[in-house]
Amino acid sequence: MRSRINNHLKLLSIIGTLSIAGCGENAGDTTINTTEMVSTVSGNITTERLLNIENEPGSWLTGGRDYQQSYFSPLTDINKGNASELGFAWQYEIDTTHGFEATPIVVDGVMYSSGPKGAVYAVDAKTGAEKWMFEPEIDPNIVRKVCCGMINRGISVWEGSVFVASLDGYLYALDAATGDVLWQQDTITERDRGYTITGAPYVAKDIVVIGNSGAELDARGYVTAYDTKTGKQAWRFYTVPKSYDGVQENPELEMAAKTWDQNSLWEVGLGGTVWDAMAYDPALNLLYIGTGNAAPYPRKLRSPSGGDNLFLSSILAINPDTGRLVWYYQTTPADNWDFTSTQKLILADLTINGSERKVLMQAPKNGFFYVLDRQSGELLSAEPYVPVNWASHVDLATGKPVETGQGEYFDEPKLVFPSPAGGHNWQPMAFNRETGLVYIPVLEASAVWRMPKEPFVYQKGGLNTTSQYFFPSAGSWGLDSEGAKGLPPLTELAKGQPDPVIRGYLRAWDPVQNKVAWEVETSDVWRGHIFAIWNGGGVMTTASDLVFQGRATGDLVMLDAKTGAELASINVGTSIMAAPMTYKIDGEQYVAVMAGLGGAIGQSYLPGTAAYKYGNKGRIVAFKLNGGLVPLRPEKQYDQPDGFPMPPVMRRGAPFQVKNGGELFERNCSKCHMNDADSGSGIPDLRRMTEQVHGEFTDILLKGIREEQGMGNFSELLTPEEVEAIHMYLIDLAWSTYESSSNEAKPHQPKEIEEQ
Repeated sequence: MRSRINNHLKLLSIIGTLSIAGCGENAGDTTINTTEMVSTVSGNITTERLLNIENEPGSWLTGGRDYQQSYFSPLTDINKGNASELGFAWQYEIDTTHGFEATPIVVDGVMYSSGPKGAVYAVDAKTGAEKWMFEPEIDPNIVRKVCCGMINRGISVWEGSVFVASLDGYLYALDAATGDVLWQQDTITERDRGYTITGAPYVAKDIVVIGNSGAELDARGYVTAYDTKTGKQAWRFYTVPKSYDGVQENPELEMAAKTWDQNSLWEVGLGGTVWDAMAYDPALNLLYIGTGNAAPYPRKLRSPSGGDNLFLSSILAINPDTGRLVWYYQTTPADNWDFTSTQKLILADLTINGSERKVLMQAPKNGFFYVLDRQSGELLSAEPYVPVNWASHVDLATGKPVETGQGEYFDEPKLVFPSPAGGHNWQPMAFNRETGLVYIPVLEASAVWRMPKEPFVYQKGGLNTTSQYFFPSAGSWGLDSEGAKGLPPLTELAKGQPDPVIRGYLRAWDPVQNKVAWEVETSDVWRGHIFAIWNGGGVMTTASDLVFQGRATGDLVMLDAKTGAELASINVGTSIMAAPMTYKIDGEQYVAVMAGLGGAIGQSYLPGTAAYKYGNKGRIVAFKLNGGLVPLRPEKQYDQPDGFPMPPVMRRGAPFQVKNGGELFERNCSKCHMNDADSGSGIPDLRRMTEQVHGEFTDILLKGIREEQGMGNFSELLTPEEVEAIHMYLIDLAWSTYESSSNEAKPHQPKEIEEQ
C-alpha cells in the first residue's frame, strides 16, 4: 500500500473540545444557531454525535450525512434566492480516469472521500489542500472479475479511524489524522471465485460491516462484521445457502434453504451479494442491508422446481451485537432479471393513516417504491415509480408481487420493464423532511430478454449470468448489435407494452400519497439511447428547498425542491455521477461533489458528455456563494476520419470460428468493451485496434501485460484457442464495420470460406 502525508499536524489527544469561532453560525437561515463543538481527535464520529447531528448542521458525518442516510442538509445559506451566485471555491485533482461514485464526509474541517481501487483522500474542507492520501496495492488480476468498473462508493469515519475496502477485498482501518494503516483484514472467503468490493463499509456501534460484489460471476453473498478497534471478526452472515440440506453457517439459512430447489446450481455460488445499501438505527439497534441478484439469472435454470430463493433481492434487519436476523422482506422473490435490492436505504419518520411510523424506504431496481416499518418489517406500501410490466402490483397482504408472465423469457424473448439497469440504480436518492418528498434518479427503460441456445456451463471465477438482454436502442447492448441477431422486431415485442423509448428522469416521489409530485427529464440529447438513463447522477437536498444533481454533461444543476423548476446550473467541465453534499465551515456554506464518469454503461464517453469533451480525469470540486468560474481543462482533440478506418490486419478464420469467438466475446468481454460506434469510449473500442495491439492481443489476455491500464489477465478463464477465436471475431467485426461505413472506393477483404 502507499500512503502520502502533506502538511499534516498530528494532534495530541486532549480531553475536552475546542470551539471553532463562527463554525455553527447560521445567520439568516431557519436552523437553530449553535456553536459546533469540534473534537481534537481527527475523525471523531460517535453514536452520540450522530444522534445529536442537529446540533451541528454544518457537518456531513456519513455518506448520506446522518444515520438515516437522507442526503438532506438543514443548511439554508444557499437558497433559491441566491443559488445562481454559487461559484468555484476549490478543487482537488485526482490522477485517474476510472470514475467516482462516493459522497465525501466532512467532520471537524476535514473532508474524507474515496476513489478507484479503494484509494482515500483527506483534504482541508476549506481550501482543498491535501492532508494525506492512501492508495492500496491491489492484485492486478482482480480486474477481470470486475462487473461494473473500478470504482468505490465510499468510506466510513468512526472514532478516529477511516474505514475503506479495496477492490480486491481487503478492509482497511486508517488513522484519520495521518492515513497510516491501523489494521487490515482479508474479507474474501474464496479467492478463486469472482469476488470484488466496490461498496462502502458501514459502522454499527462498535463493529464495521462490509459486503462484496460478484453475483454476476460466481460469488456467494455475505456480510462480515469486524471490531472497529482491533479488526477482529465479530460475525459473518451469508445471504444464500451453500446447499439444500448441509450444515449452514448461520441458522437463518436452514429456513432459506427450503425456498430453493434441492438441485439448485449450488456450485455457482448463487449471488445475493451486498454491494451497496446499508443503514443503522441506533435507537432500535438494527442494521439494515440490501441484497443483490443471483447467478445464473434465469430462475428455471438456477432453481428448476421454483421457490422464492431467499435471501436474494431482499432487505434484511440484523442485530449488530449477534449477527442474527431480526426480520427480512424480499422485494423480488425468485429474481429473474437482476432486480437487486442494493439501492440506498433511507430511514424516516412518516405519518401514515394518522399514525407516526418509523419507516425504511427503498426504490430498488424492480420498479416499486417500498415503505416498510423498520422495526417490524411490515410492508406499508409498494407502488410503481416507473413503468413495470413483469408484475401488475404488490399484494399488501402477502407482501409479494403479482407476476403477469411478461417476465418469463425462458421459452421466448420478452420485453421487460424495467431493464436490468433498474428503475433506479446505485445513484443515491434523497429525502427532504421539509417537503416530505423523495428525489430519485430514475431510469425509464426496458430490455429484451432471451435465453441463449447453448447449454449452461459453469465457469469458475467467470461470468455466469447465462441469459442475454438487449436494450431497445442503437449501439452496444442494443437491438442492432451483433448479439441481438435473430430476435423478433421491436414492434412485435412491444405490442401492448409501455412506451419503449429510453428516458432518464429526476422524479420527486411522495412516499405517503404514493405518487409522483413532479419530474424533470434528464435524457438531454440521448433520449432513445441507452445513455439517456446515465446522464443524471445522485442527488442531495437542503432545508432551503433546493435539490442538487450532477449530470454526465458536466453540469451541476440546482432545482426547486417543491416544483422541480431549474434555478441555476454550473458548468463543472467534468462528468458527474456521484451525489453532491454540503457543509459549513467558518460561517460559510460549501457544496462539493466528486466528479468523473465510470461504472457499467457509464464508462462510455459519448459526444455531449464532459468526459468526451475534456477527458475524464477525476477531481473533487467545491463551490461557495460568490465563488469564481470553475477551471476547465483543455478540450480533447479527436481525429474525424471519413467513415470507419480500414483495419490494419487481414481477416482470418472460418465462419464457425468467428461465430465461436463472438459467443466468447459476449460472455467474457462485452460488459466492458461495448464497441459502440459513436462512443469515443474510455474503454477501448476493439474494432479500432492498432497493428501493435493486434500483435500483442494474446499476451494482453493471457499474460496480463496491460494490467496496470485496467485490463486483467484472463489466463484462468480462456485457452489460447479461445483467445484466437475472439481475435478472429473482432477482426471480422472491424472489417464488417469498415465495409458498411461511408468510405468510398475502399478495398474489400473477403471472408474465408468455411472448410467442408
